[in-house]
Amino acid sequence: MDEEFEPYISADADIPEFSMKAILVGIAITIVMGAANAYLGLFVGMTVSATIPSMVFALAILRIFRGNILEINMAKNIGVAGEALAAGIIFTFPAMIVINEMTGTGGWEDMFTGENLMIMIAIALIGGLFGILFTIPLRKVFIDDLDLPYPEGVAAAEVLKAMEKGGRGIYYIAIAAGIGGFMKLSAGSGLGLWQEKVEGVLNLGRIRFFGGVNVSPALLGVGYIIGFKIALIVFTGGIIGWVIGIPAVGFFKGWPAGDPIEAVYTLWFDETKWIGIGAVLTGGIYTLIKMGPQLKQSIVQTVGGRKGSANEPAPIRTERDFHVSIWHMVILFLAVFGLYLFITGDPITSFILTLIMFIATFLFTAVAGYLAGIVGSSNNPISSVTITTLVITALVLIILNKFGISDLTGPEGMGATILVAAVVCCSAAIAGDSMQELKTAQILGATPIRIQWGRFIGVAVGAIVIPFIVGLLAKAYGIGSPELPSPQAVIMGSTVFAIFNMDFNYLMFGIGVVLAIGLIWKKYPVMAVAIGIYLPFTLTTPIFLGGLLGLISERWMSIKTRLYDSFGKTKEETNKLVAANKEATFNSGLLFAAGLVAGEAVLGVIVALIIIVGGPGAIAIFSDPSKIPGVIGLIFVMFIIVYMVIREHLAQLSRDQSRTVLRSILRRK
Repeated sequence: MDEEFEPYISADADIPEFSMKAILVGIAITIVMGAANAYLGLFVGMTVSATIPSMVFALAILRIFRGNILEINMAKNIGVAGEALAAGIIFTFPAMIVINEMTGTGGWEDMFTGENLMIMIAIALIGGLFGILFTIPLRKVFIDDLDLPYPEGVAAAEVLKAMEKGGRGIYYIAIAAGIGGFMKLSAGSGLGLWQEKVEGVLNLGRIRFFGGVNVSPALLGVGYIIGFKIALIVFTGGIIGWVIGIPAVGFFKGWPAGDPIEAVYTLWFDETKWIGIGAVLTGGIYTLIKMGPQLKQSIVQTVGGRKGSANEPAPIRTERDFHVSIWHMVILFLAVFGLYLFITGDPITSFILTLIMFIATFLFTAVAGYLAGIVGSSNNPISSVTITTLVITALVLIILNKFGISDLTGPEGMGATILVAAVVCCSAAIAGDSMQELKTAQILGATPIRIQWGRFIGVAVGAIVIPFIVGLLAKAYGIGSPELPSPQAVIMGSTVFAIFNMDFNYLMFGIGVVLAIGLIWKKYPVMAVAIGIYLPFTLTTPIFLGGLLGLISERWMSIKTRLYDSFGKTKEETNKLVAANKEATFNSGLLFAAGLVAGEAVLGVIVALIIIVGGPGAIAIFSDPSKIPGVIGLIFVMFIIVYMVIREHLAQLSRDQSRTVLRSILRRK
């Protein structure tokens, strides 16, 4: 960092930051955003950043109580921990149910039992704590010494400074949340006013083509947030898997008997999903190989730390960190060992599993922290490092069994493998998120040790609340069901099952590997294509439409600015104005999209509660709803998204044009 850098709040100023009101608001945000991302991750296999909506919520509430910018940042810092931890939980633990179903064994058929919930809470808490503690010695190295860009952390700081001066962010989120919640409540699993998805098969003899769309405002929001380019790539994966892959398999192997739509899903689950698994695994391994130099550097920096003189003065407020001692690590190591011993009953295997977990967590936490500084925590390959951990752990257990060191095989060995990966996944997710928060803290002038204490609180709350929400959703909808496809968890569970049973669909898996190598060669984002291949096509379609809406909004704004706002301006001034208006458009759309996600997710959890208490269809008005109202509703939401983003510019069009012309005339006089 430049020697002349000055934070927004001076290091000499010590204004309220880690206050009770900031903590309470942060806890509330943790619960809401954790629930939203838990639902979204199980629904579509990806989560979205909670930074912007968390800031809006924190700003709206703390303004009432005269909260300052550091208190607002603290509430956001605590709140986003729930979103990060949700990714670690939903990518791994539901895989236990997948393994149960594939092996026909019991134990995890219900995640909502006391013992299973306690295991999830303990592992999520331990993984989250590892993620915080391992990043503390990295802060000065990755943020001060290397001066990595941290795109999300920098953006969060700038947006927070701008929002402190006023804005309509909470208005956008509230309207969108109401729309998203209403659509979820009205769909098939709620009031039953329309079907939740529209799908069909075009039958051309031996060739059949499948198409469909899920009536989900949240998926439109996801597409808008990730942008048109990534949304298009995910949709391309859907085309490869569903429009090309499944018809090809059906043509050569024949179609299963029965309902045409069910036949398509059967071929997807038995055949083409392995293309996605092969591509994901190959992409994950490539990512780690590519990051070799950075990984080595982060390990050296973490082990070596930064040595200071014994006579060195006490650090200033903005440089104070939580002190991490060897005893913190020893206690966490023993806690994991005790937990694994309780689950497996084998002390030797438990120790080996704990050792694998500790080394993998250390390595991948450093990787996640470094990558967050380069590409942002939203683009961190958490699923890649988790799958890599799964493969390593499974192979180690198989080798131990061959040499008679361990008898942990079958469903027990598969479950133990998932539980090792769960700690790593939670730790890596929290690590990347923590580094972004520490970068924001540096720019604003927040106190690192207070930020780190806030992270502890966010992780503790998330570890307690999110497993209940995941268990609730799993009990109500079912993991791997059309209502809750859980793509990441199914991939993880299927991979572990295949390794232990040597039961790969080698042809399809090999096609996925070759496809991934080709994408890597052409420098395409292999993970986005792979998740598109795996996801049900009804999910990739609205994601693509959401990205398209973002593109339309930005293009409209660019054209409008050049046509009506450039009068009397130079080309350079016009380009700057276009860029500013496009950024404002994206930020407005981002808040609206985040509101759609949050609204649908929260109502999804509420509907899940209703299903558990009253059974499926407890509040349904129609037992066999029509598809048409849902399609009309989705089209209406698409129109609203674009309209809400550009409405202010539409209203100001003639006024702005008149003012520009008048100023130009006055200048000429």
